[in-house]
Amino acid sequence: MDEFELYLSGMSIPEVSDITGISRSTIRSRLNNAGILRSRAEGVRAAAEKGKLGLGNKGKKRVFTDQWKENISKGKLEHGKINALSVRVNKSGYMEFTRGDNKGRLVHCVVIESRLGRKLYKDECVHHIDRDKLNNQDSNLALMTISGHARLHRYEDKISNNLRERNQNGTWS
Repeated sequence: MDEFELYLSGMSIPEVSDITGISRSTIRSRLNNAGILRSRAEGVRAAAEKGKLGLGNKGKKRVFTDQWKENISKGKLEHGKINALSVRVNKSGYMEFTRGDNKGRLVHCVVIESRLGRKLYKDECVHHIDRDKLNNQDSNLALMTISGHARLHRYEDKISNNLRERNQNGTWS
């Protein structure tokens, strides 16, 4: 029997390929050129009739056990540990943790807190010495008060002749 007869007898392209040793793409191309290639829907229906396709639960509501949910959760967490970057650049341009105990916290703040051995106080902030928000090396970070940080940036702007003016809302333009 050739591939056409096997296919017309109701076999699928993979089944015909296994029997004949001809690649699936070659069989598909030949059937298409002969005008006898079934549509995808017809192929799915034929497979369902043969019991080779699990359409038996289509439209039926499934109930998942707590054990099943726990297994899925564990699998997703494992996948995340292996594949997730654990940091992202937020819309302000700073690096932020996306996993673990520091999730949602800025990397430079965690680095400084690690150096200090304590959390930052409310009036403290971290200054990137080279002004590169992504350079979070300990040697590039300085602990400052919020007011001192603002004063430093205005001074740097003044000596670099990068004078900024406030707009009508009172914010820096």
